[in-house]
Amino acid sequence: MSQPGTNRSLNRLLTIIYRSLPMYLTQACPWTHRGDEKAVAALARIVDEQKQLASRVAEFILEHHGPIEMGEFPLDFPDTHDLSLDYLLTKLVICQKNDIAALEQCAADLQKDRAAAALAEEALGAAKGNLETLEELAGREVVGG
Repeated sequence: MSQPGTNRSLNRLLTIIYRSLPMYLTQACPWTHRGDEKAVAALARIVDEQKQLASRVAEFILEHHGPIEMGEFPLDFPDTHDLSLDYLLTKLVICQKNDIAALEQCAADLQKDRAAAALAEEALGAAKGNLETLEELAGREVVGG
């Protein structure tokens, strides 16, 4: 893949990680109640992991491929304000499944750049692990995505 194509795919990777629903919810502050402690802690862990990975991807882009384009949060995320965390778990699972599909495409697009592909594969593995956590918190496997 050409350097511009690699940069585009790496920026897509960065956007998927940095503009995820868990990252958005750190600003939206969903409504929680007693009993949500496990979900709140899991979401905080996911966000911390995503922040660290996004930072590494951004540094890699700057060092090897050019400018960073952070992208925007999806347009439907503002609809999550004032909703309860229990309700949002289903949306979190669906968004995570969509992110996994997009990360798989990024990983495929970056195969010719070994270091970039490794970052994409790491992001994909983390996203799959986070999906399992979110499905467990939702108490069921969510169909859709």
